[in-house]
Formats: sequence, C-alpha cells, structure tokens
Amino acid sequence: MKNISRRKYTLFLLILMLLITVFIFGEGLFKKVFKDEFLVKEDLTEKNYYSTLLINTLSDSGSSPDFSILQSNWNPGEEYGTSNQPEISGESGIVVDINSGRILYEKNSTQRLKIASLTKIMTAVVALEHKNINDEIVVSLKASSIGENVMGISESEVYTLEELLYGLILNSGNDAAYAIAEGVAGNSDTFVKWMNMKAKELNLNDTYFTDPCGLNDETYSTSVDLVKLSRYAMQKEEFRKIVSTVSMELPYSEKHKYIYLENQTNLLTTYPGVAGIKTGYTEEAGYCLVSYTKNNNIELIGAVLNSENRKFDMIFMLDHSYSTLGVVIEHPLLQFY
Repeated sequence: MKNISRRKYTLFLLILMLLITVFIFGEGLFKKVFKDEFLVKEDLTEKNYYSTLLINTLSDSGSSPDFSILQSNWNPGEEYGTSNQPEISGESGIVVDINSGRILYEKNSTQRLKIASLTKIMTAVVALEHKNINDEIVVSLKASSIGENVMGISESEVYTLEELLYGLILNSGNDAAYAIAEGVAGNSDTFVKWMNMKAKELNLNDTYFTDPCGLNDETYSTSVDLVKLSRYAMQKEEFRKIVSTVSMELPYSEKHKYIYLENQTNLLTTYPGVAGIKTGYTEEAGYCLVSYTKNNNIELIGAVLNSENRKFDMIFMLDHSYSTLGVVIEHPLLQFY
C-alpha cells in the first residue's frame, strides 16, 4: 500500500511540474506567435486615428468639413477643360475646384510674381492661429504711420484683434496689418518669420513674405500657392465671416474713434456665389485678386496676378470653369459695374 501511495505522489509531482512547464513556456510561445499580430493592430490603430477623425468630420452634417489637420498640405490635381480656356490679361491665373482638386483654368500658375495686398491673407491666418479675436491690441506710432490703404487707426487707440482683422480685409488697411503683427508677435519682423514658417508648413514652396501688408515688393508668390493658402484660410470660420462681409461700422468708444469699413473685393456683390476673398494692387504687382465662389455646391477658388482688369479676368475664368462642369452662371448686375 505504501508503494502505491508513493507512486501516486510521484505521479502527482510529475503532472504538476509538467503543468508549470507548459504554463511558463506556453505563455512565451503564445506571445511569440501573436506578437506580430498585436504590433500590427497597434500600428494600424495609431495610423488610422486621423482617418477616423476625417470620417467623423465628414459625417457631421451640421457643418462644413474642416480639413485643416489632415490637408494642410493639400495640392491641386489634374487639369480639366483647360485646352479651350479664354484669354485673360493677367500674367498668371488659376481656378481650382477645391473639393475635387481639379484645375479648371490655368495660365502660368507656378510663375513667381509680386502679390501686393494678397499678403494679408497670410497675415490674417497667422493672427487667428496665435491670438484670440477678442484680445485687445494697442496701436503703436509705427503702425498708425503706415500709409497707402489704411483702416484709419491712431496711435494709442485700442482695438480687438477682430476689429483690426475687419480693417485688414475690408479696407485693406496697411496700418491694421502692422498693428496686428506687433500685437500678435511683439514686432513685425517676428511676425513675418511666422508667416514664412506657415508658408513652409503649407508647402507653399514658391512663396516668401517680407512684410505683413504687401507694400514691400520683394514679397512673392504664385497663383497656385495663393489658391492653396486661401483654401486653408477659408476653413477658419472667423476668416470666412470677415472676407464675406460687405461693410461694417466700428462704433465710437472710449478706446477708439468711429470707423466705417467697406469691402473692396470687386466681385463680392456682383458675381453669384462669391464670398470673398481679397484684392491687391501696387504699381509693380499690377492688379491682383483671389476669389472664392460656391454655386450648385461646387466650390471654386481663383487667383489672378498682374492683371490689367482683374474683375473681368476673374469673371472669364469662373464662367469658363463652371461651364466646364455643366453649370451656367448668370450675372445680370455685371453690366452696371
């Protein structure tokens, strides 16, 4: 009987040792076998995070999709319908369907040219990304002394960033541009560095800024870069609101005088669907214009540089682009302007 008990005890120990061995080596084997699968799943989870974010953004039916995180480096795609495009007086021009990426009009769109006050599109973008629109800015003597197109601000007056942005876009105020630059970055030189950093981030490889307003003619860009920049800017709700405003009154307060602002974007009230964006002119740059328009749910952004008649150039380009997509635009107000 003792021998039987001893054999049972020995068998029990052997089984126990076997189970322990299987547990120890089995866990390692399990991890080894499935390690790659786990790593792949983790990797895919991380890589798909932004894709999931895009899907969620697109499924939000209550607002326009915001591609700023995912498509800051967006580029136009193939040309479509450009073989029979009309002539324009501008040295460079382009129209892009900003949803499909198709180029519907193109003329020397990669040629570096002076852009005058179109510079202020980037000024607004950088300001909106570095400061709250309700933050107050004190106008310096330097800012108030900048000439040419002005908002009309005076030294020591206090404006919110939002008020200055309206002056920047509607009146194309060079004084507002410098007040914004100093209020946001401390000085205009630092602000211009931020503008060029943003240009690099957006892959605007043929764009370079030398001041916040466009008076310095060493600033240059291309019509295609300006479309890319404008598409990015139009993702910002505050920017869209400002550039689509026809006029605004800043009431008198203890902080500043009364100012009336009026948008100088030629086509804002004359071409159907236009909602901004910006004009520009210096003697060296010629007449420049960037326009955003939406008709039949087709969103186009066009840019024309060094034009003799930017308004009609843009109309020709937009009409051709919509016609290429099967949309006929009627603009009866055109004869009065």
